[in-house]
Amino acid sequence: MSERQQRVVTLDDLIVQLELIKAEASRLRDLLTNLVAERNSIRVAKDTIDAITRAEQGANLLFPLSSNPIAFVEVNAVDKNEVIVHLGADVYAKLDVSEGLRLLSEEEGNYNKMIEEVSTRLSELENLQAQYEAVIQQALRQAQRATGAKG
Repeated sequence: MSERQQRVVTLDDLIVQLELIKAEASRLRDLLTNLVAERNSIRVAKDTIDAITRAEQGANLLFPLSSNPIAFVEVNAVDKNEVIVHLGADVYAKLDVSEGLRLLSEEEGNYNKMIEEVSTRLSELENLQAQYEAVIQQALRQAQRATGAKG
């Protein structure tokens, strides 16, 4: 035998590896969906803060009580100079509007980076999946031809 030992990869090995790739790709798709939803929540918060700051002092504003606007609350825009922002680990802080928007923008940027990284990895996995599927299909065609030639 040569210095380099060759390992024979069976069709069953390829199929198991393909299933692992598919499972990882599915996990990354779910993660990507969650990251995009979180990033979109930050964008909505920023847009809402912007709407509040543009409203006239004392104006009545409607805010949805859920992401699906089935109920609203009417509030009076009394203090438009501060917002309460989630800092993480169930910690919230009352901040100046500009500081709150800065923190939200920073967090949005972090989510954009994560989305980019996960999207890149997902694309790589989808390409690998396509390669495995092509190799498996080719092996199956060869096996069918070999079986047909014997019969």
